[in-house]
Amino acid sequence: MASSSFPNRGYAVFAVTGLTLILTTLVVVARLFCRTRIVRSVTWDDYFIVCAWVLAFGITFAVDFASFRGLGRHDEDIPDNDWYSLRRCEYVFSVLYNPALMVTKTSVLIFYLRLSKNTQKVLRLASWAVLGLVNVAGVVLTLINIFQCRPIAAAYDPLVQPTYCIPLLTQFICSAPINVVTDLAILALPLPVLTSMRLPRRQKVILIFTFALGTFVTVVDVVRIYYLEQAITQNSWLLLSKPTGTVLGHTPQFAWNASFALMWSAVEVNVGIICACIPTLKPLIRRIMPAMLVDPNATRTYEKDTSTDGNGSSNNGRLPTGGLFAEGHITPPAQAHIGGHSRESEVSAVDFLTTPDMSSNAHPADHLDRSPTVLTSATGTYSTVENSVYFGFVNMRRPKSMIRTSVRDSFKYCTIVVILFLLWGFSYGLLNQLNDAVSKVSHMSVAETIGLSSIYFGGGYFLGPLLVGEWILRHDEHSRSRRRVNGPDQIGGYRATFIVGLCFYGVGTIMFWPSAVLTSFPGFLICNFVVGFGLAIIETGANPFIVFCGPMDYAEMRLCLAQAIQAVTTVLSGLLAQRVFFTKVNSADASDSLALLDVQWTYLAITLLCAALALFFYYMPLPEVTDAEMENSTRYLPVDPKKRSFGGFELRTWTLALAVLAQWTAVACQESMSIFFQEILTPKTPIIPADGPPPETLDPPPGLTISIPSYLLISHTAFALSRFLTAYLAYLSPTHPKIPQPRTILSITTGLCVVCGILIAALRPANPNLLAIPVVLFFFFEGPLWPLIFALGLRGQGKRTKRAAAYITMGASGPAFWPFVIYGIVQRGGTIQTAFSLVPALLVITGFFSLFLDLKRDARALVDARVGAEDQSRIQDRANRDMDLAAILAARRRASVSGLPADEEKAGFLKRFSVALGKGNGTLPGRRSSDQTASDHREAKNGRPG
Repeated sequence: MASSSFPNRGYAVFAVTGLTLILTTLVVVARLFCRTRIVRSVTWDDYFIVCAWVLAFGITFAVDFASFRGLGRHDEDIPDNDWYSLRRCEYVFSVLYNPALMVTKTSVLIFYLRLSKNTQKVLRLASWAVLGLVNVAGVVLTLINIFQCRPIAAAYDPLVQPTYCIPLLTQFICSAPINVVTDLAILALPLPVLTSMRLPRRQKVILIFTFALGTFVTVVDVVRIYYLEQAITQNSWLLLSKPTGTVLGHTPQFAWNASFALMWSAVEVNVGIICACIPTLKPLIRRIMPAMLVDPNATRTYEKDTSTDGNGSSNNGRLPTGGLFAEGHITPPAQAHIGGHSRESEVSAVDFLTTPDMSSNAHPADHLDRSPTVLTSATGTYSTVENSVYFGFVNMRRPKSMIRTSVRDSFKYCTIVVILFLLWGFSYGLLNQLNDAVSKVSHMSVAETIGLSSIYFGGGYFLGPLLVGEWILRHDEHSRSRRRVNGPDQIGGYRATFIVGLCFYGVGTIMFWPSAVLTSFPGFLICNFVVGFGLAIIETGANPFIVFCGPMDYAEMRLCLAQAIQAVTTVLSGLLAQRVFFTKVNSADASDSLALLDVQWTYLAITLLCAALALFFYYMPLPEVTDAEMENSTRYLPVDPKKRSFGGFELRTWTLALAVLAQWTAVACQESMSIFFQEILTPKTPIIPADGPPPETLDPPPGLTISIPSYLLISHTAFALSRFLTAYLAYLSPTHPKIPQPRTILSITTGLCVVCGILIAALRPANPNLLAIPVVLFFFFEGPLWPLIFALGLRGQGKRTKRAAAYITMGASGPAFWPFVIYGIVQRGGTIQTAFSLVPALLVITGFFSLFLDLKRDARALVDARVGAEDQSRIQDRANRDMDLAAILAARRRASVSGLPADEEKAGFLKRFSVALGKGNGTLPGRRSSDQTASDHREAKNGRPG
């Protein structure tokens, strides 16, 4: 049969892979020429790049040879005598692909280690971590490819019948997450060093172009994933019609469907090698085309010496100590003699990234000298520098302390942080519907489906804030006593917490790829845990940031508004899940496993967005606050938070403990309602089927006017509206006496949630649409609980505010247990309404927190403290701070003598009622300070936490 009589992609595959291999070979030869003839020194990264080229040659040769043996054709167009060679080419490619990527990335990371030698501790540690991840993953994936079949010969010999084989497409798409994550990490690691350098504009352009090629590697990887997914989609209907027989790659029509995927895999390896070689080509470029690097007018203009790291740490004020500009000469940075390599060897690899030229007659610098270009400080949080210059393109003023920001600055910084609220709102909106879709596609039981939500909250939100969130948030406080006077700043604070949380969240979302391909319950379980872990870390920093960034009078307003925006994103993501992502889940054919492909691309986009946001927050100056500043801010309160209360515990300890308990039970009730939403609206079914939950379709169940997803969407909309309403009331509360305080709003909404929960458990109307009324109202009154509990629980915590934020965030772990209790009651024969009676009981426990704030006079004074606009403006004036503080405290003490605020005569009924609840506790004296040392000693003696 003539080759022109059937479709053949082999020619395009051969041309593209061959061309990229030729270009890769030229670049590698140029690199070796530079290292051996110009620099005259070869280092470990050069050896690894040669190994990578050898593997790339093997990969490209295997793909090109396969293109003449049937790759790119349909199975029926491949001659029988070509199958043997084609199978061997496919096996060689699968074995060499992961080692080629591993060796290429190892070469780049070794280069990073030389770039950061004795300078960037953070870059070195991160490079070692990524290096370990790359090599461990590469070895594991290579072994999987070698032993992909039992027996091994069945992978490349069509005459051997396999007992078990892993499809090659499945292997590749499951390894995609580790490739994307390591590509992004390698691209981002050197940016803190590069953006703090002073370079001529021409070299800056070259440097940007170099790292733009690094971005292209990630783009190629995404394109490769697309073609892999297309191959899986095209093969799906053939897997049933042709489950056995001799098929390349263990799936029918593999040679046709996977041809472009294999081509782009070879291109990815070759382009990666090219990008790894470009930073070493400066000596050759300077000899061939010196005008690219040197100003023809012999003028070398550098940016003003205000370059900083990503946290505002600058070299300003440091005395010049040799290095790049000693005595007016341009000299290379000092490097130590390591491992017998010459100084010229060390400079050559770093020189392209740090100095304007590579002068052979440069003055040698003392090995103890430190160049302000190379030796940038480590990532830090606290600095007194006002201006920050990054790479000569960005100039931003470093903000003041968080608790001293003005209204205008508060709006700016809070708007930036609200981006994070949008992220976890989108994730939360997909959670329940995604779990339902996954359970149907994977044929999970109800217990396994509940486990996906439980691991998200009970695992991720329980461990994330305590193990990582609190430690990163308070890292500077841990190591403040060990910090050297002139040493680098430490890593920690709100911005670092955001970055770490985004990294975990991005890894969790990209892990959805292999889980969806394999439809593996353990995979989805791990994915949900990592996503919840990352979001919990973000919430540990984001919620208190919104609370304290701005005037404290409007702390509850800011958090309610941010959480309302997050709830709107939840509604939108739920709508997308209902109308776009899961439209194929309920089909009865065998293509159910493909219903998650649209969500895979969404999660990949979220991963890339997380990487972009992490870089954005690294360079975006955000205000920070120290524990000492938070402790000092408690002096503005009319009551001492360390004052002893019930059981000898401090007032703030009781507030924090009850806030954590309230958060734990409130979130448990919220998730229980979401998990069993369909069963609650259709209570006619007495027992939930053990083999899986009933599918949620867009068709309304019998008796209901609209579908279950539509009712859920309406409920989430009511949830968001209540937060907007609460934010508006919290905005009016400081200046309008008739508007109830946030603690009163919390009491009202909690009580109404209890009432709605009782109605849901008690009512059994003939028309099930009537039951939707208390269900929607339940969501409406539940909306403000989380932000109000969080904001009120943080008031008066002082130096332990950051730790308190981690504890309250950990309170979201309530769904780890209580949904299983409801499921167990139903499985024992009870109705869903009987089991749901547990929810109002838990909400009664939630109400203990608001009752404590209402009934305990000191607690009420603690959370009701308000600073007017005039006083707030004066407090922000550093010169008059102490005088204003004394005046404010004196006024409040006088107003507290009678136990009533000064404006109570003008207050409305709700406000007078909330104050009157504590009348029986006696008269509130003026604020009494307590000795902190004695207080800590008494608590240590009694074994009680402070």
